[in-house]
Amino acid sequence: MTNSKGINALANLSTTTQFPPRPGHGTLGKKIVVYANYFKLIAPPNLSLTRYNVEVSPPATGKKLGRIFQLLLELPNFAGVATEWKSMIISTNDLNLPAGYTVQIPYKKEGEDEPLARAITYNVRVITPLTYLVSDLVKFLSSESPGPPYTQKAEVIQMMNAVFGHYPQAHPEVGSIGQNRHFSLDRSQANAHNIRVLGGGLESLRGYFLSVRPATGGLLLNVNVTHGVFFEPDRLDKLFPKLGTGNKITLAKKLNKLRVRVIHLPAKKGKKNQDVPRIKSICGFALTTDGRSEEHPPRVTVNGAGPTQVSFWLSDTPPATAPAAAAAGSKTTGKNKKPGGSQAGGLPANQYITVYDYFQIKYPHIQISDRNPVVNVGNKEHPMYLPAEVCVVLPGQPIGRRLSPLQTQEMITFACRKPWENANSIVGDGRAVLGLNPADNSISKAFGIQVGSSLVTVAARVLTPPQIKYKKGKQETAMTPRFGSWNMMNVQFHTGSNLGQWTYIYFQSNRGRGDNFSEGELRNTVNGFRTFLNSSGINAGGFISTPPPPTVYLYDGENARNDMIIRDIFRKFFLAAPAAKPRFVLCVLPYNDVALYNSIKTVGDTKAGIHTVCVVGSKFMKTNRQEQYFGNVSLKFNLKAGGINHTLDHGKLGIISEGKTMVVGLDVTHPSPGSKEGAPSVAGIVASVDKWLGQWPADFNVQLGKKEMVAALESMMISRLNVWKKRNGGALPVNIIMYRDGVSEGQYQLVLDEELPLIRNACRQLYPPDATKQGFPKVSIIICGKRHHTRFYPTAEKDADRSSNCEPGTIVDRGVTEVGSWDFFLQAHCCLQGTARSAHYYVILDEIFRGIKPTVQHKSAADALEELTHSMSHLFGRATKAVSLCPPAYYADLLCTRLRCYLSDQFDPQETSATPSVASGATGATGSKSKDDPIAIVAALKDSMFYI
Repeated sequence: MTNSKGINALANLSTTTQFPPRPGHGTLGKKIVVYANYFKLIAPPNLSLTRYNVEVSPPATGKKLGRIFQLLLELPNFAGVATEWKSMIISTNDLNLPAGYTVQIPYKKEGEDEPLARAITYNVRVITPLTYLVSDLVKFLSSESPGPPYTQKAEVIQMMNAVFGHYPQAHPEVGSIGQNRHFSLDRSQANAHNIRVLGGGLESLRGYFLSVRPATGGLLLNVNVTHGVFFEPDRLDKLFPKLGTGNKITLAKKLNKLRVRVIHLPAKKGKKNQDVPRIKSICGFALTTDGRSEEHPPRVTVNGAGPTQVSFWLSDTPPATAPAAAAAGSKTTGKNKKPGGSQAGGLPANQYITVYDYFQIKYPHIQISDRNPVVNVGNKEHPMYLPAEVCVVLPGQPIGRRLSPLQTQEMITFACRKPWENANSIVGDGRAVLGLNPADNSISKAFGIQVGSSLVTVAARVLTPPQIKYKKGKQETAMTPRFGSWNMMNVQFHTGSNLGQWTYIYFQSNRGRGDNFSEGELRNTVNGFRTFLNSSGINAGGFISTPPPPTVYLYDGENARNDMIIRDIFRKFFLAAPAAKPRFVLCVLPYNDVALYNSIKTVGDTKAGIHTVCVVGSKFMKTNRQEQYFGNVSLKFNLKAGGINHTLDHGKLGIISEGKTMVVGLDVTHPSPGSKEGAPSVAGIVASVDKWLGQWPADFNVQLGKKEMVAALESMMISRLNVWKKRNGGALPVNIIMYRDGVSEGQYQLVLDEELPLIRNACRQLYPPDATKQGFPKVSIIICGKRHHTRFYPTAEKDADRSSNCEPGTIVDRGVTEVGSWDFFLQAHCCLQGTARSAHYYVILDEIFRGIKPTVQHKSAADALEELTHSMSHLFGRATKAVSLCPPAYYADLLCTRLRCYLSDQFDPQETSATPSVASGATGATGSKSKDDPIAIVAALKDSMFYI
């Protein structure tokens, strides 16, 4: 868009009526060109797509529903259509179906030539055809002059995603997670580089994310490298020791619905003489309550029993559908038959037989161990038992639980790759897996849609970093970041703090050989650290020498016992005489341990009201680069004590430098895989208190699990406005800029509908009526996040950093963004390894920046917001480098992480943490905190950065 008419038209152009249009593109910084992980899509000029809704009854889900769609598409009426395998089919022309068209589909498994006699017949209705012209959307996205919003954008994008997702989801050699993530299941040597064993019976596969995106000038196809975690495709008896058979209940949960191929029977043959694998789904282990309604229920001595402890009734005349042909089952009732006798092959008849004996007689070549539990591949009412040795786990079955620390580290190592490696994978393996090459027989190709052969290039800019300001004596000193970071050697914090009384705890443990340093050596190192704090501008003179710092002994793996020990020592601190009561405690830990950390933070923050800073003893005691380590720890001390670590030149902070703008960060953390049923979500809010942006006190609220919108935002905003008022002589902010983290694209409007009114209500309660009538405070809301799949790669070596990523400060607000939406991608940080992920910022409300008059520095509101966001990314107080996410959102994320510590028995029950439960806190409509709330922060810490 080169002409001024087009540029000016941007101010009025929007794809939605709700969100502010782009006020022009940013102009600041060095202009460069980067690759983006998108392919250009070229649709035929008059391509129309007709969508039919598909209704299935009785209802089906998952793989069964997908199979019903497969059977539907085999009918002549539906040849050559696309589907997302759940609710719709898409055609390039009208299928001429009568109104209310219904077809009956008898269910048959893949490979079966005819439906079984007992197969369910599904009624499938194909109804409500709606036709959309793809070219209309492309014209709208290509238009330089404003027009009415294109209201059918979401529907067209949804259909295009179904068209491109059809090929990988239909391909037998590709496994999919959801609609967008696809993984090659090829086990040959050629694909070995995309598979990594993680240990514990799990493996990671490298796959590809796929999504059609609207952009300036037309449609693009976003393809990104992604990684999934799956069960290893191995025999169950080999997998059991890796998964851990100690806890049969946990193991049965892990295996629930896992699909296995049965290998003790000869392969079935289809009409085309192809091998048809025998596939079963595990419903659990053998239970003592299995098959109670049967005439001859199985005999199971103990839940999770092995093959010698599980017996079933074997009839001499099993019905044609009896599972004894495939598994040891109890459906073979043998009615009116007398016990005893035998049948061909030496098997007894009309009597009970153990699974072990049955397989020893019928399949003597298979070695079966009694150590492995028998699996049930039927159901609890009509069980069918198989020994683990005859079940092979099918590839591509994802797991839905949290990884262990070792598995996580292995996964990170596998996923961490150079940018150019990921780009090569996308253009090579990715196109093949997703069916994007011209030779692939894909639906998108049949529809006439062409996919560009190379990644698109887009215009980008590299913003100049701001100068970082510290103190040197009484003078201010400035330094310029290099490669996104700087060194605070020989300088002092901008505003030092007074720690007050403080001490340390030396935690020892019976794990391993213990520490390689003595209590005396630790005392000397702490004295050296105290000297460092004083030289950095922190008053650390309140060290408590009498009584001496305690040494506490912990017991490896005994989390509940350790929690009681930690509570006891902090109780003593809390009850100590004023001269011996610490405000800060340095906790010297024997090793990095989640449960230990959770216990310390929970009791320190919510019970004792004492600031805690944790260090691992072996790192704290290292003399090599010790000053750098001390510096990183001192950053936390100063922030918790109320100091300001560093600041920026006021010119770089725009409207904030006037001291009348409060910046807010808001985030919500949700229960993750492995969390307790009914675990709550927790919302966290942080807000600045002055123009320096150095202190960000916080508040939080427990709310209903998996609810993203913040129910108690009104009271949380009131608390932040009151803190501002207290720190600013009774004045309230004129402007409020909120960076809202963690909201998906489909929820942007919800923020305006549900959260914005709560912000307004909070302001009405505190601001004078005439101020609110005049529209004060003015509010801007920017959604920010990193959970997107857009990546940028340098096109020239001179524009790359040391890790081959784009330089820190790279910003993209065109090319892969919509011209009418006000959003941009910013990579403020230096990525040390792997591929850098930019933060994405999307403005959903603006009452502030549009009102700022253009200046020499900021020619438009876009420049003002982009530079402010980039500059603020250098103000994260816990590091001496620019960070990837704007600090308000980053701090809110850290706060939510701390809240997970307090709720670890809800979020991470496998850690057997003894921290107090707050399940009851999720029951209230507003979730407001009471004085008895177990995670209420003690008053002494409430208005501090306790969460750092």
